[in-house]
Amino acid sequence: MTALPKSFPVFSGLTDAELKTLGSYFTARTCEKGEIVLSRNEMNEDLLIVAHGKIISTAALPGSMERKRHEYRPGDFFGEISLFGKKPALSAYQAAEKSVLLTVPESELRAFIEEHHEAGVRFISSLLSLTVRHLRDSSNFLADIVQWGEEASRRVITDELTGVYNREFLDDAMESFFSISVNNGKPLALLMIDIDHFREINEGLGLDTGNAVLLEIVLIIKGVIQDHGILARYGGDEFSVLLPEANLDRAHAIAEKIRAGVEGHDFSKQLAGGSAALSASIGISAYPETASEFEHFKEKADVSLYRAKELGRNRVVNVD
Repeated sequence: MTALPKSFPVFSGLTDAELKTLGSYFTARTCEKGEIVLSRNEMNEDLLIVAHGKIISTAALPGSMERKRHEYRPGDFFGEISLFGKKPALSAYQAAEKSVLLTVPESELRAFIEEHHEAGVRFISSLLSLTVRHLRDSSNFLADIVQWGEEASRRVITDELTGVYNREFLDDAMESFFSISVNNGKPLALLMIDIDHFREINEGLGLDTGNAVLLEIVLIIKGVIQDHGILARYGGDEFSVLLPEANLDRAHAIAEKIRAGVEGHDFSKQLAGGSAALSASIGISAYPETASEFEHFKEKADVSLYRAKELGRNRVVNVD
């Protein structure tokens, strides 16, 4: 039986007797300094709680960059996202010093919930509450937050209609990636995309038709950027794409593919047999070519988008 500290927030909702019972499902694991606890892309079946020591996670970002993501100290836990989301871990976890972990496999966790239902529900509720709080408070959850399977936490960072990231997440990501790019001497680009005359579709054909068109446009953009960019719905018919390690020329080429993809796409299915000439205006900002400071990075993309509309729409523009 493993002793579980009641002082740890994740256990705070349990009585002494319940904590003792839950301890019979856990095992203690000692990790030496430098030992890999959980590898990136590894399918994890354990919840891991730090009892002693320190664990560090690192995340692989789009491109070849990596960054230290988080430090886990006594009372902190990890593995829950890949465990409950049934997804491989996108972060790597390594012992920064000799550490002791309290671990419980998913099968044992399920057994505890089935055999001790009320205590199990309280434990899982604490686990989920602490996880959602961490996701909301952290500005460094760029790599594996998308794996989190709980609907409540997904709504924090994704757009309900399209399922892509929302404006709040992109604003956080933009600042973090800009800092990473500056520190690593890597380029970074931002595309601001506006669907031309989209209001006419909503007003003439209805919101359901407009929504169907937006979903199709998301597929077009995803098909172009693949895994090399971060797509977000910035509001209404406006989308943003953050492109780590893309210089101005690369960003312009990607933007042009998106523009051409929208212009050349057959939307007749989404328009219920009707027709409409759909196109996209795209503004570009690129570090360091057109914006050397973060406060100008988003601004340059907005100004470029405005200029694209001013010039007649259905074009890609970057202003110096």
